[in-house]
Amino acid sequence: MKDIVKSNIIGSLITLVAGAFIGFFGVFVSVFSDGLIYERLVTILIVLIIYGIVSIVLGFLKPAYTWLYMLALSMPGVIILLLYTSREFNILHVAYMILILAFSFFGTKTGKSMKRKKK
Repeated sequence: MKDIVKSNIIGSLITLVAGAFIGFFGVFVSVFSDGLIYERLVTILIVLIIYGIVSIVLGFLKPAYTWLYMLALSMPGVIILLLYTSREFNILHVAYMILILAFSFFGTKTGKSMKRKKK
């Protein structure tokens, strides 16, 4: 039992670090970069795809606690957007937060269902 809890804690910490990495180098850059709106939208789309792919892998590898891994992956990016939105409100940032959570949620669910089908 202790090994399972230890494995989940270690997995959650690794996922949190990956989420912080994606949040800082993906979400932060896509919001704070200078450039045309097209360039920002392409960057946001790439970041969302990365969230989706990583969460599919997490759902496949750790199907037991997908909600925990989904939150650990997506919350750093959402927190970065919340901090930025508190200074300068933009409804698109709220949509971006919802999309980050949605991509992470559906990615972990997809990975979990792939793991079930494989058994």
